[in-house]
Amino acid sequence: MQYQGLAGLLALVAVILVVVALRFGWRPDWLLGWLKGWFLSLLLAGGLILGLTAWELQQFRPLPTEQPVAVVEFRELAPQQYEAILRIAGEEAESQILIHGDMWELDVQVLRWRGLGEALGLEEGYRLNRLGGRYVAFEQQRNVAVALTARLHATPTWRDLWLWVDRQSDPKLLEADAFVLRFMPVANGARFAIEIAPTGLTPVPLNPAAVEAIKRLR
Repeated sequence: MQYQGLAGLLALVAVILVVVALRFGWRPDWLLGWLKGWFLSLLLAGGLILGLTAWELQQFRPLPTEQPVAVVEFRELAPQQYEAILRIAGEEAESQILIHGDMWELDVQVLRWRGLGEALGLEEGYRLNRLGGRYVAFEQQRNVAVALTARLHATPTWRDLWLWVDRQSDPKLLEADAFVLRFMPVANGARFAIEIAPTGLTPVPLNPAAVEAIKRLR
């Protein structure tokens, strides 16, 4: 009886509120204005979302087939501390990134088209995401007090298109993928070209220092 009584009381209050609203505030023109306001708000929100999506998409590039997507060179500043000079294909400016550790890592965000986009033949796209360092010693890696990775684009997390797509359990139009290079030895003067293919990333040594660094993986 308790819940039936509470339900009856709430229903009575609801009826009173509806009667008061109809008695003192109901006008057809008010309802039309309210609906119009909601409709315009939805249009504005849709325009903003499409605009942000367009801004994100223009940062991605089709997967190349012949040329590297970037070249990275390392200069030792101190023990286990390097400056990574990153030159991204198609960009004139280069980036200087501080690397801590014994190894370097790079990850790339990839968008794959599904459904209509795939049927139209739209190309898969990529964007360099993070470059960072890593210590071999577990204790150093666990206790490190500095950020070991640097973002390679300025998109904040809350509007990162790749992250939003990656959260979808069953993507219909876009699918998020990631290519990662991990545990690459860093060495003073080593220079690598980064090649990308539909299956992942490949580091290509461009000088003897890079060749020697790669040999340490074997």
